[in-house]
Amino acid sequence: MRAGHLILFSLSLVTIPLFSVSTHAEEIKWQTNLKQAAQQARSEDKAMLIQIGASWCGFCHKMDRETYKDAKVIKHVNSCFVPVRVDADENSELVDAIGVAGLPTTVIITPELKIVKKISGYVAAPEMQGHLSKICLVNHEQAAPARKQQPIQKMSQKQVAPEFAFKGICLVSMLDDQQLTEGKPEYTSNYRNQTVCFATKEHKQKFDAAPEQYWPAFEGKCRVSQLERNQSVEGNPYAGGVYRERLVFFTSESERDKFTANPGYYLIKK
Repeated sequence: MRAGHLILFSLSLVTIPLFSVSTHAEEIKWQTNLKQAAQQARSEDKAMLIQIGASWCGFCHKMDRETYKDAKVIKHVNSCFVPVRVDADENSELVDAIGVAGLPTTVIITPELKIVKKISGYVAAPEMQGHLSKICLVNHEQAAPARKQQPIQKMSQKQVAPEFAFKGICLVSMLDDQQLTEGKPEYTSNYRNQTVCFATKEHKQKFDAAPEQYWPAFEGKCRVSQLERNQSVEGNPYAGGVYRERLVFFTSESERDKFTANPGYYLIKK
């Protein structure tokens, strides 16, 4: 039986099944000088992976500890990209130019400073692997090290577009089982012009029978961002929970805490 209040998902429940920890000594070779990184990207014909964060951003540190310690993510990033860290507080002009709505934000950008992909919010290692593998110009499993990379601008927008809504998390598993479980591409449904995926065939059948029951409140947008900053920002399932048997997503844990402290305010106010 589900409780009638907001159920907060523990971080251990999220991280244990979803993240593989790298046992290699190799780490991502981050840079902090955007101009130098752009020059290197041009000379090596690579895209830049820009990670925008801040010292106070909890999910930024979580990505550092988990996502960017994953062996496959490390291999993708170091082989295919020039990785750059950007402090949002110290680079406000860049943040505004990119259109950052929340932290962390991951941006894939060409050496000519053309944005190929922008991902807002926390990204788990398996999801990041999926994003990078579509853009990465080297097949780590089959290609020889000397294989020449193709220019990133030849890739179509369709190739780099995200596949599944809500970061690929199974909505049915999140509501019924109170678990953050990644869906599988063989179990999908289209609803409200979005494609959602599910962990099992049974989860898909449950959703298809009653999609409104599992669809996130506020269309998956962060209600706190909407009311306090007049921003329509996609919520993050990893910063989500269940309130009165409805899924509610937020951009960060702090936004979730605000909602938990006074849910009536955010539900009643137009």
